Amino acid sequence: MSRIRADRIVDRAATGAPLFPNGAVITGIATATTFSGNATTATTATTATTATTATNAQGLTGSPNISVGTITASGSVSVGGTLTYEDVTNVDSVGLVTARAGVDIVAGGIDLKGVLQEKVVITAGKLSATPNINTTNGMVHYFTTTEDAQSTPNIFSSVGINTEMAIGDTVSVTILSAAAAAGYSAKVSIDHTLTGITTSWVGGSAPSAGGSSGIDIYSYQIIKTANATFTVIGNLTNAA
Repeated sequence: MSRIRADRIVDRAATGAPLFPNGAVITGIATATTFSGNATTATTATTATTATTATNAQGLTGSPNISVGTITASGSVSVGGTLTYEDVTNVDSVGLVTARAGVDIVAGGIDLKGVLQEKVVITAGKLSATPNINTTNGMVHYFTTTEDAQSTPNIFSSVGINTEMAIGDTVSVTILSAAAAAGYSAKVSIDHTLTGITTSWVGGSAPSAGGSSGIDIYSYQIIKTANATFTVIGNLTNAA
């Protein structure tokens, strides 16, 4: 077998690169400092220091910086880091969109054409026996055991209502309780430490009794007006 030993191969005129019209078979590693043209049959690129232009390339591995205009994927796209996109005017998803840490809509609002579903936390017990209302689990809490005592709901979240809310923010919390005349709530507490907050009640008077039957529905609007300071508006409705 013939062998050529050379430090540099050029064309016959020594002015450019040689041509390989019949292709080239490389059994080792090919290292390129620059790349241009088309890579239509590249299945593995183990070392690519700089890829300036790669058209129709397949099987790229490693950590090159690739700049493209449009990406079309027939399979899944996995991003291990942060996906940042600006100047995006529309996101169209035909499947389910799941956000693990919340969604911040800074402008434009939400245009909802389907069903808006909300989780209800159902407790087989009385509010007076389990007064802690964790809004991280849901904003609607239903106690199915008939209430027979006065209670003060403690509304909190896993990180704290005061921590999660900014001044000027508001949240709505609904508590449903199997009704009895002896069972009612006149005040609320927030984050365990802000206890017995005076509540402004729709109608002007705090509840002094529960409904005689059915379900008592307590609706609270909580407004943060300063650090650890809240205005709470309550409304009691009985559904018999």
